[in-house]
Amino acid sequence: MVKINHPHPANEERVARSGATNMRISTKNSVEISRFIKGLAVDRAIECLEDVVTKKKAVPFKRFIKDQAHRKGGMGPGRYPVNAAIEFIKLLKNVKNNAEQKGFDAERLVVDNAQANLCGSSFHRGARSFGRRFSKSTNISITVKEKKVKKSAAEKAKTAAVEKKPKVVDTKDKTEPKKTAEKPVVEKKPKVFEAKEKTEPKKTVEKPKAVEVKDKTEPKKTVEKPKTAESPAKKVEAKK
Repeated sequence: MVKINHPHPANEERVARSGATNMRISTKNSVEISRFIKGLAVDRAIECLEDVVTKKKAVPFKRFIKDQAHRKGGMGPGRYPVNAAIEFIKLLKNVKNNAEQKGFDAERLVVDNAQANLCGSSFHRGARSFGRRFSKSTNISITVKEKKVKKSAAEKAKTAAVEKKPKVVDTKDKTEPKKTAEKPVVEKKPKVFEAKEKTEPKKTVEKPKAVEVKDKTEPKKTVEKPKTAESPAKKVEAKK
């Protein structure tokens, strides 16, 4: 089944819908009928299409006008699409019942939108004359809504008189708002930059290094021992 894309997807509570798919009627005639009934009251649209079925009234054609004859009443090109008109009457009655189930007033229903789209074509076996081997079909969608009732000048005056109420003047002493004490404005003095005396950097006095004085010990003097005189006996032995 082909899905129908209805208009007004966000206002489901304010409208009622009806549609059909794969209708074996002319798509071009359906487009012209959709333009013809758009904006009419539902009851008025049903009456007009019934006159089309009985050929008392023609549907004005605006788009598909090739080789179309003009009709009486200064309407220009027009035709009597009987088959398409019968299917539209069924859908209008169906959408009227749907609106009544939602609680809408049937007398105030207006055709908000009607559209016809080309559907797929079906193939038939065997030879067919006038191109009937591939038969075309149409999808139809109808949306209705309640028409707003315009108030008359007398009704508007009544509602305005009811809405206007006498103003009640309060006799209470109005307390004056507390005054906030204003702070004195203090003038900003310009900043004076004093030139500071440049102080010379302190010189660090190096302390003399302490020299370690080592006790110099005098070298020990060796005391020579006195030579002892040799005895004469030893001298004689030495000579020998």
